[in-house]
This record gives sequence, structure tokens and C-alpha cells, in this order.
Amino acid sequence: MKRPGCRLPARRSFAAGALTAALLLLWLPLAAHADNNSGGFVIRTAYTELLNGVYYLSADVDLNMNANALNALENGVPLTVEWQIEVIHPRLLLWNQKIATLTERYQISYHPLTQRFVIKNLNSGEQQSFGSYRDAILNLGQVNDLPVIDASLLQPHTRYMIRMRAVLDITDFPGPLKLIASLFKGWDLSSDWYAWVLAS
Repeated sequence: MKRPGCRLPARRSFAAGALTAALLLLWLPLAAHADNNSGGFVIRTAYTELLNGVYYLSADVDLNMNANALNALENGVPLTVEWQIEVIHPRLLLWNQKIATLTERYQISYHPLTQRFVIKNLNSGEQQSFGSYRDAILNLGQVNDLPVIDASLLQPHTRYMIRMRAVLDITDFPGPLKLIASLFKGWDLSSDWYAWVLAS
């Protein structure tokens, strides 16, 4: 006696098929650009200033998205960029002591109906809208007067270093795309650490 096969309900079957089709449409351009993924993050300059007892950071970062990231953005996937910042007390005979860490997160998304690019500060909720991708990404790469640490938390007459890097965070991607991004090259966009002395 032939046993009946297991069938998905019609709605679930349609949803699964639509998701698979959408992923294929997204994956095909990604595969086409697999060997042509120019892009990378570079911190050009970064420095801190002590104002009213607080250290503020400013930086100029080139955020060159590669073909994979741009294709995802154009297909409605928001991209999250992180500024990862660490204050360190360097020690000669021991491991360096990490005094403080700060992660500032921004999301860039494309809205096809308005043809606008929106940058949202995920820490504060503030957002800005831009008419072109170039204007949006240039704005995102400018870090101005970001508060990092209160000087009262640091010991006087002690040498401290601060370092920063820019990272494309894929953890917020939709499940299937997150899996693709974690398995294939071309998604690990991050700058080198840029370090300098935290001058008083």
C-alpha cells in the first residue's frame, strides 16, 4: 500500500517558494561578482580631543562597499556599519589592559519608492535621508565629536592608547542571507585597527 507523501499547506508552500526565488534572484548577482569584489574599509584619519573633562573622537573613514554589499542594499537589505572603539592601557610585562569599549552602530537602507538612502544611528535612533548613495556613504564615513570616555575614569600620569576600526556587521541580515554571508567570501568588510595615543 502506497503511503501518502507529506505536503506543506498551500500558503506555507507558496511562501517557501517565494523565499527561495527571492534568494536565487539575490544570489545570482552575488555569484556573478564573486571574483570581482573590490571594496574595503579604510580609516584615513582619527584623533581625540579633551573638552570639559570628556574625550571626543573624530575620524574620516572610507567605506568602499563591494559588489555583494551594494547588491544586497539595492535589493532592500539594510547594511549595518559599526565603529568599534577601545581604550587601552599598554603594559610591558603583562597583557594590555582594556579600560573601555564602545560600539557605535549605523544602518544604511535604500527606499525604492522615494529613491532615498536613509542612515539611522542605531544607538540614538536619529536618522538622515540622502538623495544619492554617494552622499549617504560620505556622510556615514565622517565621525564628528563622538564622546568616548570621561577623563575622570583614567589615572593621571598614565599612558593610554585608543584604537578604532570599522566593520560591516552581518548579524542583522535575514536568516538565509546571513548564512550565505557567513559561508562565502566577500562579506568580511572591516578596516584595520587604527591606533593612537590618548593625549591629555
